[in-house]
Amino acid sequence: MRSIHEANLSGQDTTEAYIREFPNREQVRMMKIWLENHEPGTFSFTGLVDPTDVTVVTPQATVDYGYCWFSLSDGPAIVHAPQYELFCSVSVFDMLHNVPAVIVNPARPILLIRPGQEVPNGDYTTVELETDQGLILIRMVVVDNLDEVQSLHPSIRMEGGSGDMTRPVQRFSPGVEEAGRAIIAAGIPFLNPDEAFGKCSGDVGDITLAGGVMIGQLGTPSDTVLTVPQGIVKGDGYFSITVYDSDTKLLIPNDLGVYDRTTYSAEPEPDGTYRIILSPNGKGHNAIPTGRPFYAILRAYVPVPGADMTVGITRH
Repeated sequence: MRSIHEANLSGQDTTEAYIREFPNREQVRMMKIWLENHEPGTFSFTGLVDPTDVTVVTPQATVDYGYCWFSLSDGPAIVHAPQYELFCSVSVFDMLHNVPAVIVNPARPILLIRPGQEVPNGDYTTVELETDQGLILIRMVVVDNLDEVQSLHPSIRMEGGSGDMTRPVQRFSPGVEEAGRAIIAAGIPFLNPDEAFGKCSGDVGDITLAGGVMIGQLGTPSDTVLTVPQGIVKGDGYFSITVYDSDTKLLIPNDLGVYDRTTYSAEPEPDGTYRIILSPNGKGHNAIPTGRPFYAILRAYVPVPGADMTVGITRH
């Protein structure tokens, strides 16, 4: 196994090639940071994310994340996840930033496999990847039960996944890289975040995918009241509104230690909607402190198909 995680790819030095390569470059960057302190095929856990966590932009605040970068170069891998009474999801990413599967409250082990590899005996939820390397991201929502959540960590494990972590990255001239990033950024205002990522290559266009990787979501103005519609998630799901620094894409430090509001931490209105106040000092009902230029993300886990996800915005 090579200890260097980047290797040059020969290719055209064009802005089009840079945009196609951008998701792979960003995946390798995150993987390389993680591998500095962890072994492939093993899980690391964040506990509750706070503003000091910088490995991944736009993290959700009231969630315990489990990360596992892995390689299937030596054969399939099996992920074992716990039974958890609240919300738990397992997201599978390849190095092209495709998301072939998001499995909520998994009832069976998850088999990660490449085309042509031999399928082991057993009852699995099978996920096929386009690349040898990839990322498993486990989310467990925390509702005043961090000790319980952390007690489940030993039951979250991967069999296999410790193959070759070398991932080629194409290099570009500075001018092409600058132009490519400018084109990606220019497309972000027209991006629909809900349609930025696909299950496999070709589901979305190159600029759309690159834009989703670059920023993830669009912003909202400061001094705002958001109204989250009622009935957007099923009974085993939940929603969250999380606020991020516009420049860093990270959580904004505040004295209250409040970075989001969710189904579990916000009180609904009589009509079933949720009014979330975004204010510099974090005062008010269902409030989140801002204090600097920011944007907010609405996430709906186990959404109701066809539900209206439009968030009402009232500026003060």
